[in-house]
Amino acid sequence: MDKDNYKYDVAFSFLAKDEILATELNDLLQDRLNTFLYSKKQEELAGTDGEKTFNSVFGEQTRLVAVLYREDWGDTPWTRIEQTAIKNRAFNEGYDFVIFIPLDQPASVPKWLPKTQLWVGLERWGKTGAASVIEARVQELGGAPHVETVEERAKRLERTLNFKKEKEQFVRSHDGVNRSNEEFSMLGDELERLLEIVKSSASTIEYSIKRANRQIVVLGAHAGLGISWQYHYANSLEDAKLDVALWEGHPPFPGIMHWDKPRKRNSLSFKFSLLQHGTPGWTIDYPEKREFDTKSLAEYILKFYMDDAEPN
Repeated sequence: MDKDNYKYDVAFSFLAKDEILATELNDLLQDRLNTFLYSKKQEELAGTDGEKTFNSVFGEQTRLVAVLYREDWGDTPWTRIEQTAIKNRAFNEGYDFVIFIPLDQPASVPKWLPKTQLWVGLERWGKTGAASVIEARVQELGGAPHVETVEERAKRLERTLNFKKEKEQFVRSHDGVNRSNEEFSMLGDELERLLEIVKSSASTIEYSIKRANRQIVVLGAHAGLGISWQYHYANSLEDAKLDVALWEGHPPFPGIMHWDKPRKRNSLSFKFSLLQHGTPGWTIDYPEKREFDTKSLAEYILKFYMDDAEPN
């Protein structure tokens, strides 16, 4: 494709669990750049050969590829196709056309990426800063982001204000509370599924799980993991939190008697709200700002628990 006539200014490559972040970055850029986000291009992709289309988008049709990188990026069917397209294109062009945004902690990039290749630290830059870096990189590659018109700015502001209102209404609603309870139940189901995977892949590691009401306990040789979903109102999630804590011995749990008062060693706190239009999920502010759907939260919590068993 003519290097001055790309179909897209930027295309996002990401794992399914990071779609919310990709959507937010796309929303920050779509009024000034031509963007490709597969979930926003379903009509264009309908009826096409997916592998051929994605090879073309990431290998030829986009000026800049932005990769939201985790260690397992490139292992799933779609990201494997995108990774191959990026590598094949880099064989002829080098890696100037791709920018990596590491999401794991500590941050890492693929071993095959040249050490001189720059990447964006999301924790340092934040989503708005990362979007600005992407836009600046598009300009360096010859792209010309158009100046946002008053009409486009008004529409973007309207989207922001409408979502803020939708989010506030969700938090103060029976539906929000009911959905949070459904997702907490799904969290327990997903933890059980992941623990079965641990059991089958590492037979010497023994974990057990207990569930009651709005509490989950995972027990192992090194500590107890307690998870509790706490809210105060039937029609509001204000001041609600998901408390995830490591305990010396058995965490507090209905029916369990303690000779000594359990001691909390470490904890995380999550909130439940809308992450984007129609999509609820979990957020954490410390030790890092992140958003999760329920499946990715279960994985995050279990890794947090297993990290406790690592020798210092």
